[in-house]
Amino acid sequence: MDMEFVITSKRKDANKNAVKILEAAKIVFAQKGHETTIEEVAVEAKVGVGTIYRRFNNKHQLANAVAYEVIAEIYEEQVRILKSNLTTIEKVKHVFACYAKITIKYGEIHQMIVDLLVSEKGEEDLKESFLLGLKKLYAEVITNGQKENIFREGDPRLYEIILQNMINPQMVKQIAEIMPLEETPSFLADVALNGLLLKK
Repeated sequence: MDMEFVITSKRKDANKNAVKILEAAKIVFAQKGHETTIEEVAVEAKVGVGTIYRRFNNKHQLANAVAYEVIAEIYEEQVRILKSNLTTIEKVKHVFACYAKITIKYGEIHQMIVDLLVSEKGEEDLKESFLLGLKKLYAEVITNGQKENIFREGDPRLYEIILQNMINPQMVKQIAEIMPLEETPSFLADVALNGLLLKK
């Protein structure tokens, strides 16, 4: 009985540490992006460096975990937007605007996510979940827009591909070299809607 209690307590402590590490990592990565060190995260989390390495093999694995959490948070907000009473056009604008919120709330993490999604440092699970989330979101947006006769007719899969590529991390990265990263979602939403809207 005592042994069971000890094991359970250790698991609880391990889970608490994992949460502390990720929350601390968000704070430090938001400030320093790729320049963040494991030591800085350990200080912020008030845990030993070894505690972090028991959870994450290296800084890149920790960065991917942070990116996954932030993307999941944004995706949940986008799902809420699609379930709202906004018009389809407003939904598209708000869904795109969510990406700007990453910069506002998480600073350097936005650029870090873009870099991870276009480089070998990004884990395949992260890239696949990001693309799958986009596909689900845009499939619903396109279907609704066509039902309301405000989007062009045609195979919705074609428009899904276009919308997915409007948030193509490589393109976002290139555009962000010309305009502030937080302004790119609004610009891309306007361009996307211009191509989708039925001309009357």
